[in-house]
Amino acid sequence: MISRRTSRVIAEVYEKLFHEYHSGGNGSSYWTLDTDKIYDFLFDNDYSAWLCNLAKDTWESYSTRKFKEFIMRLHTGESIVSATKDWTWKQRELLGQENLHNLAKDVLNFWSDMQDGSDKKYSTNDISFLTRNLELDGYSYKDRRLLVSEADVLDTQEETGVLDAIFTRLNLNNKETAFHHLKLSEEHYLASKWDDSISNSRKFLEAVLQEVAYSHYTPLNKIPLPDELYSRPVKVREYLERQGLLETKEKEALASVYGLLSDTGSHPYIAQNEQARLLRHLAFTFAQFVMLRFEGFKSKNGG
Repeated sequence: MISRRTSRVIAEVYEKLFHEYHSGGNGSSYWTLDTDKIYDFLFDNDYSAWLCNLAKDTWESYSTRKFKEFIMRLHTGESIVSATKDWTWKQRELLGQENLHNLAKDVLNFWSDMQDGSDKKYSTNDISFLTRNLELDGYSYKDRRLLVSEADVLDTQEETGVLDAIFTRLNLNNKETAFHHLKLSEEHYLASKWDDSISNSRKFLEAVLQEVAYSHYTPLNKIPLPDELYSRPVKVREYLERQGLLETKEKEALASVYGLLSDTGSHPYIAQNEQARLLRHLAFTFAQFVMLRFEGFKSKNGG
């Protein structure tokens, strides 16, 4: 699923592609849209007539905001209400996703086809930023197609929401710190800081394991989890195994993933961005797994 974040980036790329600069009096300036070019672009790429017309109707004097919001609101289905009067909102969202997918693919193809960089109204940095956002949502652009990776079952927004909900239900400590690392893992990915993204994914996983161990130990022993255990990831994993929250094979798998997350920049034959994306998902998957195991334990024991 293309996220709200990426929907905005797609909108900004199109806004730059089709804007026109105007010089006003007294040194002022403003931007408008070339809606004829917008219509032609959509028409040439086989978009439905109603979408071509709706996009063309976004022209406004002194601004390009209406067009930008038109693309962003495809994510919620708001932009296509007039063409889908008898549809549910879910159906509109699905059609919006289809159009966002096609808009991303077509603008990447447009960029790829252009030979003269001087004609481009947006930069390589804009395209790279769009590509990284799409990758974070689980898409890859190859051979003029925008493909969905099978590894990314959940989009990042949904995944983050699921992790937040479980963490909150369990009433685990230090939520702000844990989710700060999760947020940084995304921000560093978008900034192409691959090692930093992986490092913060690992720190998020560490924080989840620490707080699960702490929340298990403290009520049973009436004292806080000792720091010499809390602060050492290997000791935390061993504690979770001893208490039956992890089976031996699960602890070993978790230790292997932790090793991958700690050994950044040393995986040959795979691009750094792919390393960061996949390891990020591994960290989130194991964090969710451990929290669900703890939730099941609490439910069984009346916690």
